[in-house]
Amino acid sequence: MKPIINVFLADDHPIFRKGLRSLLEEYNDLNIVGEADNAPAVIEQVTATRPDVLLLDIRMGGASGIEVARAIKRQNSDIRIVILTTYDNDEYLFGALQVGAHAYLLKDVALDSLPEVIRTVHSGRRLLSPELVDRVLAQFQELAGEKLRHQSGLQADELRILNLMADGATNQAIADQLFVSEVTVKKKIQEILSKLQADNRTQAVALAIRRGLI
Repeated sequence: MKPIINVFLADDHPIFRKGLRSLLEEYNDLNIVGEADNAPAVIEQVTATRPDVLLLDIRMGGASGIEVARAIKRQNSDIRIVILTTYDNDEYLFGALQVGAHAYLLKDVALDSLPEVIRTVHSGRRLLSPELVDRVLAQFQELAGEKLRHQSGLQADELRILNLMADGATNQAIADQLFVSEVTVKKKIQEILSKLQADNRTQAVALAIRRGLI
């Protein structure tokens, strides 16, 4: 027997909320405990009803869905939040994920898939609309790269030198590119070798590529 999942609907479009309610009420394991059309009402009523899953629009009167999600997560971190919106920009997407939303779905999602979405996030898993996955993975890669570069201790100019070394540039060519002396470049390369614990330029480049630094 499936567990009963208490669901709250938060959207400023009454027709959309009515459609959601009609759809979800057809499932015995989904129990609608309330609905609201503005941020203050959502926060107040969710605090009172303590649903398992909150379906939340990103744009409502009073505050954004991200602010609502942050306030609710601060009060009850166990509530699973599903952002259901027409907005696919990075500010909303990454903002929602940062405050702890379990899912970010665009409203062109098939509505008959929402019951399974609710069950999935209730179980602790996270979901994204398929068209958003590549952007999240790209952001993750960028952050992972920044972390690796930070851990390596290499500065921005040293990473640029490494890239030029990887392209086969001589010390003089690197100096010309950076508008510094060849002596300065040689000193920088020695610092790079030391930080990477490499014996020579070739090994330094190979290590940098292997570690995802360049």
